[in-house]
Order: sequence, then C-alpha cells, then structure tokens
Amino acid sequence: MGKYRTKAQLKCKDILGKKALILGEVGSGKTRLAAQLLQELMMLVKPERITVIDLAPQRIGEIGGKLTEYVKINSRIRYLSPKNVFTPRLTGTSPEQILHYAELNRKSMEPLLNRFIQNATEVLVLNDTTLHLHSGKLETVLKCAALARTFLTTAYYGSKLARDLGTGISSRERQLTDKLASFMDLSVRLD
Repeated sequence: MGKYRTKAQLKCKDILGKKALILGEVGSGKTRLAAQLLQELMMLVKPERITVIDLAPQRIGEIGGKLTEYVKINSRIRYLSPKNVFTPRLTGTSPEQILHYAELNRKSMEPLLNRFIQNATEVLVLNDTTLHLHSGKLETVLKCAALARTFLTTAYYGSKLARDLGTGISSRERQLTDKLASFMDLSVRLD
C-alpha cells in the first residue's frame, strides 16, 4: 500500500498529479475530506478539467452522503452520479436480494466509469468506490485512475457493514480495496 498520512496532514498539493485513496469506517469523514480536497482542487484546476463521479447513496443516518452535501460543485465540472444507489448490506433481507442490489449498482455505475474512460479529464474525484466493487471490476476503476493525472477516491474500510448474509461481498470489497490501495501513491486511513 502507498504511503499513509493522517487527515490533518493531507492537503490538495499532496494529491496533485497523484493517485490518492481515502479509507475509513462508516462516519469517519471520508466524503467530507474528499469534498474539502475537491474544493481546493477547484481553485487550482480549471473546472472543465475536473470530473466528479459520486457513487455514494443518499445519507442514511451516518452512512453514505454525496459530495454535494459538503461542497458546491461548479456547473462547468462534469458531475456524474447514478439515479439510484442501493445499500445492499443495509437494505437487503436475503442473500439473493443483497446480490441483486449489488448488481443493480454495478449496472448503473459502470456506464459512468466508462463515460470517463471514453472522455477523460485531468482530475477525477470518485466518491464511494466500494459500492462498485461489490459486483463490478477493479480493472475499470484502475483504468479511470490511470487516465487521470490526479485521481482521488474514497472507499469504505471497516467492520460495521460486515453483515452480508454469506454473499461474500464484504470479503470481495476488502480484497479489491486492498488491491486498489496497492496502486495508489498515497493512502489515508480515517478511524
């Protein structure tokens, strides 16, 4: 895994031209930190050179929340977000339903990632990568990261959402997040 830093040490200048990952438990401040860094990026990079792909669900208590809750995104920034985002482990009541929700997420998220791949910008901020990783391919995320000069992503990394009714999406999520981290220049763990 790349070099770790604490939240207090992370500034926009640290991620410019790099691949950065913010990891943490539910409610640890991943999205808030990503929004702060996005706000700084918007002052340094022309808005038309920034893409935001927000895969987070609407807030449910301390879980989820879009970047737009924390930062006003310039209208010239390409902002992409699925119409519906499911929380498989929270709302799924059977293994089949959890897997179904994970697959619905993949089907709505993958086209947004592919849209970036087809028309990349200098900066990509990708919020809540792990929901895509329940069923989607890590390679797609890595391709996005490779195309962006500056890549910032957030990922759930904790134990509060471990209950997956034996579907394996929690272990898949952890394994793929670990792999993703190994490709990053910088990883920040919030607890």
